[in-house]
Amino acid sequence: MDDDVSLLPPRLRWRIQWKEKKTVDESAAPSEQTKRTAVDAPAELSTIVLEVKVPTSKERVPIEMHVNDTVLKLKEKVLEQKEMCAVAVERVVLQWHEEHVELLDEQLWKDFVDFDQREIDVYLKPPPRPPRTVKLKLLVVPVNSKEKVEMDVRAEDKVSVLREWMEQAAHRMIRFRLPTLGRYVFIHNERTMDEKMSFRWHHVLHGDTIRILDANLVKNQNTHRT
Repeated sequence: MDDDVSLLPPRLRWRIQWKEKKTVDESAAPSEQTKRTAVDAPAELSTIVLEVKVPTSKERVPIEMHVNDTVLKLKEKVLEQKEMCAVAVERVVLQWHEEHVELLDEQLWKDFVDFDQREIDVYLKPPPRPPRTVKLKLLVVPVNSKEKVEMDVRAEDKVSVLREWMEQAAHRMIRFRLPTLGRYVFIHNERTMDEKMSFRWHHVLHGDTIRILDANLVKNQNTHRT
């Protein structure tokens, strides 16, 4: 009989073996059966076959899992299915078909009470919205000048775009001067700006003024303060 069962497909083999195990447990210790809150999978039943309803398939897909696998592992296997590889795992939600209860990533399959319930439904959360693009018009004041130059940027742009724009403007405008060798910094609300960070990170608002100062001058001022 065992040899005949071993030749069956995994889904049928698991079903027959599990029913045999369940019958033995019920006859041997019926009182303990009612006290269980979780099923410790027997050694011979190291795998289960789950019937998974994937959004890209009309039929349920049988997926074999080890009882010590997590729910997250099943999500990863779902993403191996056709036309699912481009979906981020964070968007995948798994639920029991009958109970509509969401399964948590860290849960193990052996911890569930009823192995007879094997139908899993897959739902996809909507993709996250990209951050809204916010355009800013800034007023930039060059070194030793009262003239303000308007510049349009996006809030998510890095402050370094100011340097690129200023270097180009210095070649086009005769009255526009910058410290030599790029030795200047940008000041917003009396604070030196980090050019690797964005305008949003610096809390720059539409219409704000940014001043250009000689880096050596700023360094000397900081030295005197300390």
